[in-house]
Amino acid sequence: MASSTDLSAPVITKLRRFHRQGQERLEAIDALMRRLGVDSLNTADLKTDDSLNAVFDEAQHSTIEKAQKWVADLDEYARGYLPEAMRRRVIRHPNGKGASQLPALVDNARIAIHSRIETVKRLIGEAAPTPAGTERDAAGGWPHLRELGLMEESVLDGYLSTMRSRRTVAQRRAAIGAAKELVEATMKGAIHYADPAATGFEKDEMPQLWKRLRTLIQEDPAADPALGGKDIGVVKTVSGMSNVITGIAETRNKVGTGHGNPTAPKKLQESHVLLVVDSAHTITRFITSRLNELFA
Repeated sequence: MASSTDLSAPVITKLRRFHRQGQERLEAIDALMRRLGVDSLNTADLKTDDSLNAVFDEAQHSTIEKAQKWVADLDEYARGYLPEAMRRRVIRHPNGKGASQLPALVDNARIAIHSRIETVKRLIGEAAPTPAGTERDAAGGWPHLRELGLMEESVLDGYLSTMRSRRTVAQRRAAIGAAKELVEATMKGAIHYADPAATGFEKDEMPQLWKRLRTLIQEDPAADPALGGKDIGVVKTVSGMSNVITGIAETRNKVGTGHGNPTAPKKLQESHVLLVVDSAHTITRFITSRLNELFA
């Protein structure tokens, strides 16, 4: 596989410039959200009348247009100056288009930029090293999510920081809540990645998100009988993930933070948290692996 040593100094300099400009485009999108009154920066908090306000804002600032142009410019540069293997790693990501409604427009632009920024960092050898062994949940961990840009690195590191602190009952509750939110954010990002035109799911519960996502990433069970056909094997394992996802959501609702529970479950043990966190890791790895296979 090609590495950063295969690139000339001018190309690396240009890619670093694209990286910096991509970060600026993400900051501009955050500024757009704040101008629309969404300080959480979460597209699920956008209101119906925000779409009209966004039209006027776009006429003045061209935030989404500039984001899409950055994506197109980077892809064009990759086609002209990068070796084939590197070029494919850049242009395989969604291009930020395909949506008509405001939440999807914003999410698509973010994912298109995030994914390319992460790829560029790896091409020029500036990606954070992947922790190994017991450091899986350390800052910079879960590289499978970082490589596709399904969420901001600072958001992911925030979840990981909460998830690896499990000494007290309060910390265990918070870790379960973070694991649930991480899986939820991953599924939303994956839906936008696999289907940029998708919309109307931003406030869905986790079982509904998984049902929608599964139709986008699951292979045809009849394609290869060696996988077990329609009733056993791989299909049965994937079907079982529905119960795991529902279990994570219900565990968070019952004992985790973020759902208004007035009392703390005194018998909540670290083993319970590990079950939720490790399940979240498995689910997100499967999702990103399928995206990599489908959009290689």
